[in-house]
Order: sequence, then C-alpha cells, then structure tokens
Amino acid sequence: MRRILTIILFFISLTSSSLIAQTQPNNVKRAKQIEAIKIGFITRRLELTPEESQKFWPVYNQFQLDQNQIIQQKRKARLQNANNPDQMIDDDFYYDTKILELKKSYRKEFSKIISPEKIKSLYTAERDFREELIKQLKNRGENGN
Repeated sequence: MRRILTIILFFISLTSSSLIAQTQPNNVKRAKQIEAIKIGFITRRLELTPEESQKFWPVYNQFQLDQNQIIQQKRKARLQNANNPDQMIDDDFYYDTKILELKKSYRKEFSKIISPEKIKSLYTAERDFREELIKQLKNRGENGN
C-alpha cells in the first residue's frame, strides 16, 4: 500500500511539474505581448519621434525595473508582516515613499529626453493603459476566455 501511494505521489508531482512548466512559458509570452502593446500605446500617446524613442525607452525600461523591484520588496514585507498591521502600514508608507522618490528622480532623467507635456502625458498614458488592461482582463474573465 505504501509503495502504491509513493508511486501515485510521484506521478502527481511529475504531472503537476509539467503543467506548471507549460503554464509559465504562456505567462511569459503573454507578459511580453502586453509589454509590446504598452510600448505602442505609450509611444502613440506621447507622439514620440524616432530619436526620442531611441533615447526614451532604455531609460523608461530601467525605471520600470527599479519600480518593480520596490514593488516586490513591498509585497515581501507585506507577507512577512501580515499579522502586524502597524508594521504593515509603516512598510507601505516606506515603500510608497521610495516609489515617489524614484519617480521624482526619473522625472529629471525623462526631462532630458522629452518635454514636460510629454512627461505629464506619460503618467496619464500609464494610468490609462492599466485601466484598459484591467477592463480587458475583466471582460475576458466574464466571457470565460
């Protein structure tokens, strides 16, 4: 009986590992598709020239990496302090402040490449893209796709 149970558990772990492995490439592929759509969306909204695009996107991509790193740290801190609401609130303020400081820092970098009007449009375009993405994902979920 113990041997049968071991064999069953082995096969379950094999199949679940392969399912996870199959799902992850789809998630990576989908994330890349979303990123490509976002790049097009922002480029159109900002009306970036080819010269601006060439300079803007490497800086913006680094900004996104830096921001995502802070967001991951914030999520990790929230998980670690799930049972300590006071610490969780303090951590939220701390990481939100770090994100604000990062945005201020990159605003200076962006201003070397694009106009203040385009920087303002960037923040609006990011928000609009997020809202549209959420709406599309919600509609997909409701339609069962």
